[in-house]
Amino acid sequence: MKFAQDQIDSRYLIEAYEEGKIRVGNTEFRHNLLLMPDRLLDPWELESLEDLSAENIALLASHQPDVILLGSGTNQLFPHPSLFIPLMQAGIGYEIMPTHAACRTYNILLAEDRRVLAALIL
Repeated sequence: MKFAQDQIDSRYLIEAYEEGKIRVGNTEFRHNLLLMPDRLLDPWELESLEDLSAENIALLASHQPDVILLGSGTNQLFPHPSLFIPLMQAGIGYEIMPTHAACRTYNILLAEDRRVLAALIL
């Protein structure tokens, strides 16, 4: 059986993650960032998940992704569910997971050519 390697054309593929740093392409980041198939917003001015606000959610939604992956850091933490009502009303899916899982999931959705936004807290 022949196997073919997936070719992902995005410059914004996550190459590596370890606690406190992430490598996108050949660039290493040590702060929170927003990552999409066609752009990287660096830095994301959110200090921690506890600081997530309705304004932050509106910024994420303004990019009109199909799905938002919220990487919550080392541990899976959940902001108050009411923050996500605007996403549900706009038909934007979202998942909250530890950042290492969000990085893996982002690459999978990127390979599927999905409009994904990864909001990553390092």
